[in-house]
Amino acid sequence: MSSPQAHVNDSIQAVDENTWLLGERLLLSRQPKAPQSPHHASWSDGSGGFFVLSDAPSPLPSHHHPHPAQSAILPRVYAAGDQSAVWAAGSGAFIKARDRRHPRVTPEHATLEFLHSQSEPLDCRIPDVLYHGEWDGRYYLVVSRVPGVTLTEAWPAMGDELRQYYVERVAGLCEKMVEWTGEGGVCGVDGGQVMELYLANDDQCLEPEVLRRNCVGMGMDVADLVFYHCDLGPGNILVEPDTRGIGVIDWEIAGYVPREWVRTKFHLSSGMDFPNDDNEETKSDWRRSVARKLAAKGFAEVIDGWLAFQ
Repeated sequence: MSSPQAHVNDSIQAVDENTWLLGERLLLSRQPKAPQSPHHASWSDGSGGFFVLSDAPSPLPSHHHPHPAQSAILPRVYAAGDQSAVWAAGSGAFIKARDRRHPRVTPEHATLEFLHSQSEPLDCRIPDVLYHGEWDGRYYLVVSRVPGVTLTEAWPAMGDELRQYYVERVAGLCEKMVEWTGEGGVCGVDGGQVMELYLANDDQCLEPEVLRRNCVGMGMDVADLVFYHCDLGPGNILVEPDTRGIGVIDWEIAGYVPREWVRTKFHLSSGMDFPNDDNEETKSDWRRSVARKLAAKGFAEVIDGWLAFQ
């Protein structure tokens, strides 16, 4: 009888100080030199060595245990209850694990590959897909690290001019994204479901046509559906203030939605607030500033319709 699956936070199991199991199917090892043998992916550990992802041996190592979250080598940097977790793997990558409660949702790697395939890509850095896989109801993704610090970290030290620069940059990215249009229902880039729960009145029903009808009920125009990240909060914006660089991460819920949803989401989502700001006057500065910029660019919103639909 197979052993029960570990909690998503324990998807990485330590074998020794330089070896880990990922989902009991992959082996993650830390090596002093670049790998020569076949492997799934490798990247810098930030200390002159490399992380290497390869197939796990059979049988598995007899001794392994949950990797400690506060490890200096492979720290867990995010956890969402019993749904998902993220680890920082050296200077080059992040490892994500997510339970697939909605198996028909478009996986993030498909969206990232879509973004990289565009002939006129977004004017920002986005992660590269280093590895993806799914088994036993759990999805694993390894992506490259985007340089910079989160806007959450950088915002307090920014002057007004630099803040407005990044507001304009993100509003401009939204303008570019909506040039990519889809047909049919509200869905991911591959036609799968999109995990935009704000558009669902039942989080178990994410079928594209159902979300499309919900959008109509909220007063949105669904004749032309546009591509949108759907979660451009300050934690998903990476900035390099010295060079004015910008990157966008966490494309898990991106997909085709009505154009009105772009500005509406900024208006209503407290998830786009600064997480550690207890000042009610300033914690929502980011999303309100972007919403105003989008309004100036001609984006409509349907706050009243969304509220009435709930």
